[in-house]
Amino acid sequence: MRYHLMIGIPLTLASSELLRAQSVADRVNVVRDGTVRMSFAARPRVCGDGMGSVWIRDARHDNDARHSCIAGPIRVAIGRDNGVTVSVRTRVGGEWSASRSETDLGVVPPDDAARYLLRLARELAGRNSDEAMSGAVFADAGDISPELSRLVRDRDAGIETRKQALFWFGQGDASTKDLVRLYDSLDARSLREHFTFVASQRRDNEAIDKLIDIARGDRDSEVRKQAMFWLGQTKDPRAIKFFRDILAP
Repeated sequence: MRYHLMIGIPLTLASSELLRAQSVADRVNVVRDGTVRMSFAARPRVCGDGMGSVWIRDARHDNDARHSCIAGPIRVAIGRDNGVTVSVRTRVGGEWSASRSETDLGVVPPDDAARYLLRLARELAGRNSDEAMSGAVFADAGDISPELSRLVRDRDAGIETRKQALFWFGQGDASTKDLVRLYDSLDARSLREHFTFVASQRRDNEAIDKLIDIARGDRDSEVRKQAMFWLGQTKDPRAIKFFRDILAP
């Protein structure tokens, strides 16, 4: 009995080490058909109702009794069919338990999960892409702005996925200077239109200057109109001066 116990301990440790060495992608890809579940830590102040609604906690939601805001973890369910990921569903908080037909990876490293989900966001479309992107940006994974930037500039990715990546890049840790640099790589008009909204959320000098620059000089009149619209929403003194200058007789 003592002999078998001594053999069993290193085998268990070796199995644990092997499991930790595998990436989230490796562990998901082992499953050919069915649902794979995993959980990971959420960014600070990210919370949800466990049913799909997610908030970034602020003073308003802290004191709003209508919202039952549960702080993490992020829970993701991945649908697999014939060795291919076909669906992603993300929620924050709540409880779940995997059935016998499902695979539960348990708690996984949030940085690994975020980067895996960003790859899924690129490969999938529609709601599945959006859900994968949400799981990535809500994960407590540090600064993922370089990965978001690459996705924004990836012309082989779907346009809606690129727009989502641009939005979250603007909401994340990147500087406004880095956001402005992205503009020249936006080939599609819809991306440049979306950029005007994303930039307007920053409300700092560099963002306002870029919106004025777009309103004056973008090659597409619809993009210029969008820049003017969002400039008007800022009520910034330089935006007001810009409108006075172009409207002056």
